[in-house]
Amino acid sequence: MKTLKAIAVGGALASLLTVTLSGPVLANGVGDLYVASASGVLEVHVKTSTVVSTIPVVPSPQALAFSPDGRTLYASSANSKVTPVDIATLDVQTAITMPGSVSALAFPAGQILVGAMPVRRTLAFAVVHGGAVTESAQLPGSGNLLAGDRREARVAVAEAGKDWLAVVDPGTSTIRKATVTGGIVALAIERDRGGVLVATQNPNALLRVDLTSMATTWTVSLSATPVAVAATSTNAVVAGGTTLWAIDGKTATTLSTSRQAVLALSVSDDGTVIHVAESTGIEVFDTKGKLQRTLELKDDRAPIAMAAVPSGSSLYLGEGAPGATPNPSATTAAALATAKPPTTSTIVDTAKSLAASPPVQGGATVFVAVLFCCWLLIRLHDRRKLRRE
Repeated sequence: MKTLKAIAVGGALASLLTVTLSGPVLANGVGDLYVASASGVLEVHVKTSTVVSTIPVVPSPQALAFSPDGRTLYASSANSKVTPVDIATLDVQTAITMPGSVSALAFPAGQILVGAMPVRRTLAFAVVHGGAVTESAQLPGSGNLLAGDRREARVAVAEAGKDWLAVVDPGTSTIRKATVTGGIVALAIERDRGGVLVATQNPNALLRVDLTSMATTWTVSLSATPVAVAATSTNAVVAGGTTLWAIDGKTATTLSTSRQAVLALSVSDDGTVIHVAESTGIEVFDTKGKLQRTLELKDDRAPIAMAAVPSGSSLYLGEGAPGATPNPSATTAAALATAKPPTTSTIVDTAKSLAASPPVQGGATVFVAVLFCCWLLIRLHDRRKLRRE
């Protein structure tokens, strides 16, 4: 009986260490793209073309941003309240009150959530987990374009149609300013490259501005007016009308054509999957421009904003290294349906992905190692007891 109790204790300890050392399981183990819509925040599993859950956020969310660790999603509804959502449970948490109405969100590296407040011409800084909410100094104008990335501590802010650009460090509240040629229409922070991508009209172009020097390091002309920009693992992607361009800093090459006019772009955290929001859904492309999925989201589920989880896309989990070309035959235009709990195929797919992931494999190793140590200790104890007897 004592041996059984010891094994039980060892198993409990092994389980605790497994959970502790394996790290967080992001995106509730299922979703890898979250979409703001009139019906709430949709949790989408891209690989199986499934809306796993609909998270109620009232009023309707207009902007989304993930914490760098992927544990919390923040949603703003064009008012002063920002709603945190616990991704592990999908529970809506107590709202954070900002100094004014927030039109855009970004969460750079660190612990400070940033909100753009155009009416106040400032940025809001909210230290998460019960920290203070502060406000930046005045911006050159009504900043309503905001870009951030979990790998970079600074954010970029601009005003749609204007030529000013500001780079702000939330940790120090410092602001660096510059002007560019043309009216800014979209921003994106580069991945680990220290720059901000700036799409402009009049002239139609994409610029790269260094985050430290604020100098424009290159400019590439576009054949049409851009509406959105995003950074992949290798280059920049710009959308204008139904055209997607890949830009390497020297030339703009047509990457693909969307079925409808593009509203917004979002790239998976691993930089290999491009989500293209349109009026009735989301098209999913790889970095070579091949269509992988067509996610139908209509009426009150039409996409308003998107946020990709800080982890790899489900299109690639368990299928080789990021950047591997997925099977083109996987393209589907099946309508999405909310499912709670997830469908069996989603559960199986998720289980396979989790089983193949390094955190789970590492956790399993810890579990077995702890149980083995417990077994050895029990054997030694029994032998010593027999010798004494």
